[in-house]
Amino acid sequence: MIDVKHLSKSFGDHLVLKDISEHIYPGEKVVIIGPSGSGKSTFLRSLNLLEVPSSGSICFEGVEITDPKTDIDRVRRQMGMVFQHFNLFPNMTIRRNITLAPVRTGLMKQEQADEAAMQLLRRVGLEAKADAYPNQLSGGQKQRIAIVRALAMNPKVMLFDEPTSALDPEMVGEVLAVMKELAADGMTMVVVTHEMGFAREVGNRILFMDEGQILEQGSPAEVFGNPKNLRLQDFLSKVL
Repeated sequence: MIDVKHLSKSFGDHLVLKDISEHIYPGEKVVIIGPSGSGKSTFLRSLNLLEVPSSGSICFEGVEITDPKTDIDRVRRQMGMVFQHFNLFPNMTIRRNITLAPVRTGLMKQEQADEAAMQLLRRVGLEAKADAYPNQLSGGQKQRIAIVRALAMNPKVMLFDEPTSALDPEMVGEVLAVMKELAADGMTMVVVTHEMGFAREVGNRILFMDEGQILEQGSPAEVFGNPKNLRLQDFLSKVL
């Protein structure tokens, strides 16, 4: 589904991603782990061109999105993105936050979008909050709404950039539960996270990044149970 070839990214003189080549296959749950500053979020944000690579190419379903002629907004409609900090519109109700993009892009009429929004809200247990505003919700509720808003566009892949890192510990579980349900339903997912339990339980494939490179990858059993890279061994000794 996503094909990355020789991806590099620099911020000034600082090389953040170093010649990464990687594939994401339909239905995969790829979890990216590693220390802070290792390039995880920059790599994830490059997949839908929120970060523009300095060199290399990225294809999504055969379309080279790094080609300047590609309509990246059209491609992004198929790639749901969930950030650390929710990014909900504070002046809009929850229902309006969810329906805005599908209606604006012509994916659905308002009535269809309203119906779909209510179905999604029921799915995450927040149907009663449809007419509330973001400041009336807890952090965990806001993040579940952010996931629902991304799902409202019927994406083919979901990208999660440390979706629980800004939450109080007791709210983390409710967001991870929604993500686990998504994974069980077969959604293609790429997740940057510090939640090792989630990575072990949900990931088909774990990528360990440090200093802008993927140093090791494999199944959860391989990466967590029998890590070969010394940097990965050191990292796991501190986080597990």
